[in-house]
Amino acid sequence: MRLRAIPLLVVVVAVIAALGAWTDRPHVKVDDAPPVVNQSQPWNAMVEISRRGRRLDGFRPVFEVIGPSGRKLHVRAHAVGVGKYRVSVVFPKSGFYSYKLVVADRVAARGTVYAVPR
Repeated sequence: MRLRAIPLLVVVVAVIAALGAWTDRPHVKVDDAPPVVNQSQPWNAMVEISRRGRRLDGFRPVFEVIGPSGRKLHVRAHAVGVGKYRVSVVFPKSGFYSYKLVVADRVAARGTVYAVPR
């Protein structure tokens, strides 16, 4: 009887460990990111990174911005406090720009910004 219970116990422990690792990943939130900005004006966004309600620092969030022509631009966010990062991007031309935020080698957020002509 014990030999049958051991594989079941191993499976249960593996499932619990996988769920714990999945729920313990950092949570990323993008704040103050306006969807519309004037062309040649800085677009500012704040990023908060936390785990279980505590802010985390030491990350290097990078915004990958893709313009209307398909050109990619990588902009690193700068730390402004514990777990808070700020990014500032100037869009040279009018049009729709899409961005994705990469934190710890995973895409944490996606969005779109429209740069209107002055």
